[in-house]
Amino acid sequence: MELIIIRHAVAEEREDFKKKGLEDHLRPLTLKGRKKMQKVCVKLRDYVKEIDLIVSSPLTRARQTAEIVSQIYFETKVVEAPELVPHSPPQAFVKWLRTQAKTYRRIAIIGHEPHLSSFASYMLSGKTESFIDLKKSGVIGLEMESFTYAEAGGAQLLYYIPPKFLVD
Repeated sequence: MELIIIRHAVAEEREDFKKKGLEDHLRPLTLKGRKKMQKVCVKLRDYVKEIDLIVSSPLTRARQTAEIVSQIYFETKVVEAPELVPHSPPQAFVKWLRTQAKTYRRIAIIGHEPHLSSFASYMLSGKTESFIDLKKSGVIGLEMESFTYAEAGGAQLLYYIPPKFLVD
């Protein structure tokens, strides 16, 4: 099974958005961020031909990123998982995988830092201390035997692609 981890694209600046009196979970992608994510996904399709399911954090910027990925991947279904919010423990999404991903072979998840790099580190090493620096629009591919039996330290790194390697 393959788990593709994607950090959301560039969003509006936190402080500028806060001045509008709006809550951070509503912060959207910038136009530049959207365009960059589209380019990343088009190039990614050269390596990852299809995705069975896209799982997104419910925060606006992640959901918008998931919609871009879905469009490039032939309208792949997007579902939200609160287990992908920024400060959720990695174990929460492992539980989600075990219970919700049984019938899928390749899943893309879209979320935030520091959660995604901690989650990837947890799946690779069993430790939550991150040793990965996942840039916005960056991609990590993990392989595991089964989503049903996903466990800490049970994944292997297939690839780590900073966005600059996918965008001209």
